[in-house]
Amino acid sequence: MKKLLLLLLLSFPVFAQNGFKADAGNVVWERSFNADNANIIAILDRNPDLKVGAFMDNLYKGFGVDVQNTCNGGTPLMKNNLKFEFVILLTPGSYVVKIRNIRILEKYGPMQAKTVANRCEKYFMAGTKLSTEPNASSNMACLDRFLTGLFSPLPETSGKAITSN
Repeated sequence: MKKLLLLLLLSFPVFAQNGFKADAGNVVWERSFNADNANIIAILDRNPDLKVGAFMDNLYKGFGVDVQNTCNGGTPLMKNNLKFEFVILLTPGSYVVKIRNIRILEKYGPMQAKTVANRCEKYFMAGTKLSTEPNASSNMACLDRFLTGLFSPLPETSGKAITSN
């Protein structure tokens, strides 16, 4: 039993670097946020490039189109905009965001007139597993920080007005 527990603890970081995991040859980002009565629409409205395509019960499905990646760090690849699909599931006291089909919008050619949407698997996967190369790890950490900030709950306001008195 101890060997099994030790094996699971040692292998866990390989399967879930930051919020990323490999799922059937695809890169998926997933994060749970603690928030009572989260206003998902207000969170999504902070970035006009996030669109809700469907809402049913406590499930929001949508996509990000040409989302400006503002993460600091990683390689120059992380300066490119992103395209992805997301699902947000509301649960009591929290919500879970799952992002798949992540595409990095790279510009090529004279005056960067040609845009190619490259799958992030090209940069983050080694076979069927997440890459452990330093550049891939650095880029995943950068993208994890960006996506966490993008979908994090709104700061709570105290409801008190600030006055000059």
